[in-house]
This record gives sequence, structure tokens and C-alpha cells, in this order.
Amino acid sequence: MLGSIKDFLRRHKRKFIVTGAVFGGIYLLTSYAQRKLREWQEREAKRFFEMTRKKQHFESTERTCNQTILSLSKIVTENILGVLNTEEIVQKLQENPANKLALWEQLKIMIFTRICVLVYALSILQVTLRVQLNIIGGYLYRDSVHEDDPLIDSELQAKYLSLCHHFVGQGVEDLVKQIEVVVKRVVEPVSLKKKMTLQEVEQIFWSIQTILCTDATHGDPVKSMVHYLLSHTEINDGKLDTIVKETMDVLESDEVTSIAMSSVSRSFSSVIDEVANLFVAKSSPVTKNHLELNVDHVITNGALKLGANPDTFIDVNKVELYFVKLLPVINELVTKNTCKGNTNIPDLLTQQLTLNDKIKLLGANIYEVFSSQ
Repeated sequence: MLGSIKDFLRRHKRKFIVTGAVFGGIYLLTSYAQRKLREWQEREAKRFFEMTRKKQHFESTERTCNQTILSLSKIVTENILGVLNTEEIVQKLQENPANKLALWEQLKIMIFTRICVLVYALSILQVTLRVQLNIIGGYLYRDSVHEDDPLIDSELQAKYLSLCHHFVGQGVEDLVKQIEVVVKRVVEPVSLKKKMTLQEVEQIFWSIQTILCTDATHGDPVKSMVHYLLSHTEINDGKLDTIVKETMDVLESDEVTSIAMSSVSRSFSSVIDEVANLFVAKSSPVTKNHLELNVDHVITNGALKLGANPDTFIDVNKVELYFVKLLPVINELVTKNTCKGNTNIPDLLTQQLTLNDKIKLLGANIYEVFSSQ
């Protein structure tokens, strides 16, 4: 019997070898596939964890950015309103002084200057802070991943973020001086007795913006963001110098300049919308029905439709208001909560700029680049 078994094995030797090789190969392939599957699952789990961690860090950076912007926007606004203090002139005019004509001339320059400075200052602040905080945020995330080779420490971070304080102080003063010269050039020839239309007021703002865009002496404020941020700042730290140069490259890029100019134009449009509401209010006859029903005004194709009477239309573009009577109410758009939503121009612009999708996307792109280096 033993011999027959040996004979059987001898006859089928090749089959046993082939079968063993097949099953052995299947076992090896299965083991290899299982190992590769585990490695892939581990990589995916690690990548998902890193993505979640990075997303949470970016969201934290965005919250910090928004809080910082809101805080510094208030400081910048207070500085601008302090340098261009129209309240003092208004109080003097209420006393009916002998030089009231000169005071009115000074007031009209100051009102338009402070609005234009607010538009440019808040736009520049939003863009520069969004760039700065996302650069530093990207580097901090990178350091958390590569703990053996950290680039940013707390001291360097504090020095870098303190650069924006120059803009809040001296930078704002420089901006006021530049814009005030242009405002005088545009607004000074306009008589206080002139009847102004909405288009003429709009033209004043656009003329100021156009001249600033082509300012050959001081340069466009938007293209000079680096000057307002870094002028008169001495940097002796090598790492800080590297980050500052990278920040300068970003701020001077065509993409950032385009977004900043777009933000300025959009802010001027918001200001003009609020001025248009003033023309609407001044052109609307106040009747008993309006007081009782509190009817809202509706703008349709440049005309005002009064809710109390659907057949009543007033072409707001043809409404004329004396410049001297328009100035105080424009001034109140800045100093009082007379804008839509019971707010004022500084708060309105800050809110719109903070929610600006282009600026937020810019920050996200910058964070992604610097966190992946």
C-alpha cells in the first residue's frame, strides 16, 4: 500500500507542484493585497485627519482675522474722524460766526475727504490684514506639521503682526494728506449755492477716485499699500525680513491690487447708494398717509415710486438739492446711524468688506500656499 501511494505521488508530482505553486501564489498575492489595502486605508485616514486639522486651523485663523479686522477698523475710523473732525466746525457754524462762509468751505472739503479716506483706509486695512494673518496662519500650520524645523516663534509673530499698527497711525495720516489734496481740487470749485443732482454728487466721488488712480506724485493708494504698511519700519531680523519680503510680493501682485481696487469701487458704490437715499427722502412729499402707514419707498429704474399711490413716480435723477443743504445730511451718514439697517458708513463698509467673497477667497488661497511650503 505504501508503494502504491509512492507510485501515485510520483505519477502526479507535477500536478502537486503546480497546485502548490498556485495556492502559494494566491496566498502571497492575497497577503500583499491586504497589506497594500491597509497601507492605503492608513494613508487615507491620515490624509483625512490632516485635512480636518488643516480646515479647523484655517477656520480658527479666519475667526481671528475677522475679529482683528473689526477691532482695528474701529480704531482706524476713530483716528480718521479725529483728524478730520467736522463736529467742531458744525458747532462753530451753529454760533453764526462772521467767517461762516469760510467755515462752510472748509466743511465741504472735510466731509468728502473723510468719506474718501474711510473708503480707501478700510479697504486697504481689510486686504493687508487678510494677507498678513493668512501668511502667518499658513506658516504656523506648517510648523505644527514640521515640528523639527519651526520657522515662526511667538516673538517673530508679534513683530510681524505689529507692522499693521504703522498703518493705523502714521499710515492713515499720510493717506489723509494725499486724499485731501485731490478732494480740494475736485470739490473746491463747486459752489455752496449750486443745486446738485445725484449724478453730480456721484461724479465728484468718481473724479476723486480717478485722479487718485492716476496720481503721478504719490501714486495710487491701492498700489501703495506696502508704503502705508512698512514705511519707516526698520527690520533687523533675518526671518522677519524674509516674511516681510514675501508679504510685499503678495501685496504688490496684480491679483491683490485688482481685488483691492474692486473693493474700493464697491465701497464708493455703497456710499453713493446711501446718498441716493438722501435724495429719495428729500424728494418725497410727507403726507398724513405716509406718517400713518409708514410707507416704504421703492426705486424702479431710477424713479421713485411711493407706496401710498402706485401712480406717483418721481425721477430721483432729476431731483436737485442745494449743495449747502446736502452737506450736513451727508456728514450724518458718517457720524450718525442714518444708513440702511440703522448703521453708518464706517460700520456699513466694514461689514461689506469683511463679507467680501473675493477678499475671503484671496485669504484662503494665501493660507493654502504658505501652509504647504
